[in-house]
Amino acid sequence: MDEETKSVYQVTDGIIQKLEYQRKQGMNIAADLANLRNSIGKKLEDADEVWQLLLDNLPSDFLGARGTATPEEAAIYNTLQIYAICMQGASESVLVDEKSKNSIGESLKAGRDINDSQALDRRFNAMMTAASYDELTYHLRHLIKIVKSKNPMTINFAKLANDLYWIQKGQQKRVCFSWATGYYSGKSDEDVKEGTNNE
Repeated sequence: MDEETKSVYQVTDGIIQKLEYQRKQGMNIAADLANLRNSIGKKLEDADEVWQLLLDNLPSDFLGARGTATPEEAAIYNTLQIYAICMQGASESVLVDEKSKNSIGESLKAGRDINDSQALDRRFNAMMTAASYDELTYHLRHLIKIVKSKNPMTINFAKLANDLYWIQKGQQKRVCFSWATGYYSGKSDEDVKEGTNNE
């Protein structure tokens, strides 16, 4: 990982760890999470309700100077919105194990029913072939809401921000292939065990 990529990962992780720490200490982060959810569909420059939370935590070289969000700002902003969606009504942690390298594809796989996956697969494929970054993040948010309604899910948010950054830098095919690998990859360990037992 080069320094720029590592920084997007680290900054996102730092913001989310800070929110998690505040939550565990009994501090009320509900307003921050509500503001993030309410900012969905808005460009960052129009989402003044989240400026302090986001901009207070970004290094100066991430900040745009022309009144539009930089790829770093957009990736972290969109990831924090997804974190806020995942936190709504959550009783368990939505963070993956710190050592996990899981992609968002592996997280979305939690909602994939082997016997009836066509509807979710169609939505996933629509995200994979999105014509723009905004369209891709739109589909991603909807997929997360669907999966979250079916099964508990955990996400490596820092990795997601890193991926969203690279998508904006022209690496959509590479990133989407990684997501597809996680989403479609083989059977779960439990399925493999059951298959072995049935033979």
